[in-house]
Amino acid sequence: MAGQFFDYEGEVEEVLPLQTFASGFTKRDLIVVSDKDSNYPSLVKFTFKKNNCALLDNIRKGQQVKVHFAIDGRKWEGPKGVQYFVDLTALKLDVITGDGTAMEPMPEPAEFDTDVAPSDIDDMPF
Repeated sequence: MAGQFFDYEGEVEEVLPLQTFASGFTKRDLIVVSDKDSNYPSLVKFTFKKNNCALLDNIRKGQQVKVHFAIDGRKWEGPKGVQYFVDLTALKLDVITGDGTAMEPMPEPAEFDTDVAPSDIDDMPF
């Protein structure tokens, strides 16, 4: 995957359960809020795919985190016609301590793969 990579810091709002599709593809979402005290807090969903799902095993609501991610977009042709989807695909996750420094870095994933088989997409609940 070529492209730019980004960082986003905020507080964990929710760690969603692991989803496994018929093809064996797995994903898990993390919801992060960066402006919780605002009248209109912004909740951002990051998707952890395949082996990266394990990075969320010890993450809890209220922790401060830095998510390293890429923007991943795709076109899908299905029963509703052509649709376009964008994911914020998480690559790495750091937990931030009270003094603003990163704790022991989370383990790097063995590999990063944003390729999704057509059967994975057909199995997704849109």
